[in-house]
Amino acid sequence: MRTSFLRQASQTVRRVGRDLLEILLPGACCLCQGEVSNYRHPYVLCDRCQLELPQWRKCVRCSAVLAHANELSSENCPACHHLSLPFESITAVGNYEGALGEAILNSKTSRGAASAWDLGQLLAQQLPTDWSPEPMVVAVPMHWTRRIRRGMSSAAVIAQSLAAYKNWKSEKLVACHRRLAKQSELSFTARKRNVQGAFQVVGALATDQPILLVDDILTTGSTLSELAKTLRRAGAAAIHVAVVARSTGAFSDV
Repeated sequence: MRTSFLRQASQTVRRVGRDLLEILLPGACCLCQGEVSNYRHPYVLCDRCQLELPQWRKCVRCSAVLAHANELSSENCPACHHLSLPFESITAVGNYEGALGEAILNSKTSRGAASAWDLGQLLAQQLPTDWSPEPMVVAVPMHWTRRIRRGMSSAAVIAQSLAAYKNWKSEKLVACHRRLAKQSELSFTARKRNVQGAFQVVGALATDQPILLVDDILTTGSTLSELAKTLRRAGAAAIHVAVVARSTGAFSDV
């Protein structure tokens, strides 16, 4: 009963805050920065970007963009059929390129919290509307030293935004307990070694509740795969992934 009351109160606060934002601040498209009418209800894209955002057919397992419009089972996906991915599904808005790629780069800066929030709203719209039971939203963790240097974690803001949009719970369930080299500066094989054993479960894990891991970009999948394996060892039964963009590169086998 108390949980239901708190959730309704939280929804009311968010709705009032959203309405105040629309009165005080002009809406801006999170991709091209053009004006957005009816901002955050629930649109964060201008009409032009909404039309231009490609409606790709994607593999439901790895979110790879398919080069044709034919029906294709996940077992036959050229990007992941040969891989042992440790999660049930991957959802992405699109490929890491063009305006979407620029928006993600902007969200990674010290002043990118607003961009990251809007990208989280955009990502939330790609997810199923009838997910039952509701997943626990978990951001890919950043080591505390890197978070201090950057000033924020874009993955954490995206996860919070997504959870607020869907009215799902968001928890800090895992932590990065050692400093890591930047994955973007490492080779394909070095990325797996870099994150091996880097994460630990720090929160209460409900084994009967799905987990939704949230990040900004998925490239080889090494970080998300290591996180998923850590959560599996702790008893997680179902793990899904949501990322704003998927690199056009290949996944690392696990």
